[in-house]
Amino acid sequence: MSYTIFSKKFFFRIKEHKLFQLIVIGAIILSALMVGASTFDLSPSLITLLQAADIFITLFFVVEICVRFIAEPRKIDFLKSGWNIFDTIIVLVSIIPIGPNSSVLLFRLLRIFRVLRLISAVPELKRLIEALLLSVGRVFYVTLLLFIILYIYASFGSILFSETDPVRWGDLGIAMITLVQVLTLSSWEQVMLPLQQLYWWAWIYFFSFIALGSITILNLIVAVLVDVVTNQNNSRDYE
Repeated sequence: MSYTIFSKKFFFRIKEHKLFQLIVIGAIILSALMVGASTFDLSPSLITLLQAADIFITLFFVVEICVRFIAEPRKIDFLKSGWNIFDTIIVLVSIIPIGPNSSVLLFRLLRIFRVLRLISAVPELKRLIEALLLSVGRVFYVTLLLFIILYIYASFGSILFSETDPVRWGDLGIAMITLVQVLTLSSWEQVMLPLQQLYWWAWIYFFSFIALGSITILNLIVAVLVDVVTNQNNSRDYE
């Protein structure tokens, strides 16, 4: 019993040690760089080196997950953590298979997902993702409001401009695609200026849509995210 307690404390100190956490982050970054390097035309010797390094990093990730599992005082708590499950799945996927066939396209694609482990390895990224997940419900209603505005303006645009510019405003679907471009502010003036030459009031249509959609609604989404992050930080400080 004393040996088990000692081993748990030993592995717990390893897991919580700053150097160990930095090594894990470094291994994740190195793994990402190796995936990127494999997309280039490399010599056979370099490909062999990358494959060997990939096997080493994969084994390191397996050991890291085992250390974290052993260090957990109550094993059920390890399985209750969504981040632990996430990391474990990523590692299990990356060990299919280990060996010469790991250069096969499918398995090279699977190894790309190891980059996602940076999210769980960096606390700031974890908090950001948690905030995003908590804000999904509220952002949905803001997005629904944005869709309503988009639908109304697309209907107006199709009715007003379909005969003048059928390529961009021929029907409701095409008009919505055009307004998505305007919403992103990507070359939106090229959409407006031809119509502005024919209809003096066209600028009112586009400016009002940009004000409501691109500025107001998107700022509401940012406000929701900021509010969730603030509440999350306050709850942590309270604890």
